[in-house]
Amino acid sequence: MKKIADKYYFMFEIGWFIDLLIPTLVRVMDGNLYLIGSNPCDCKDLKPCCIPAGGDAECKKLSLDDPSLKAFKSTNSLVAIHDLDDLEGALENSLANQEIQDTFFNSSAKKQREAMIERVMNDYEILSAINAMDT
Repeated sequence: MKKIADKYYFMFEIGWFIDLLIPTLVRVMDGNLYLIGSNPCDCKDLKPCCIPAGGDAECKKLSLDDPSLKAFKSTNSLVAIHDLDDLEGALENSLANQEIQDTFFNSSAKKQREAMIERVMNDYEILSAINAMDT
């Protein structure tokens, strides 16, 4: 496996047991991938059937060698975020990228799901606090 640089990424294609929202903000740090999980939702009309969990307790730490990441080839979908001061713009640019659309949003259901910038910003606040949690 090639080395994944420590930074923030959007992860577009991930397994149901981690999170169903596409895209998801993740952080790679010290050989681990951090993300905020989701909880199942009772409303089956929602696609996907989950809601963001949020909160420090919901921050998940996975080794980059974790079988769950390998099984769904999740790390293959990482798109680096270069401007953390403009997460909304970075998200819009990623979603507008034709290669990303063709690769990760290849069904009409996926194209209809949009990430909410509020979720991305909330996740960023939690993920950026990891240094304080680990020390």
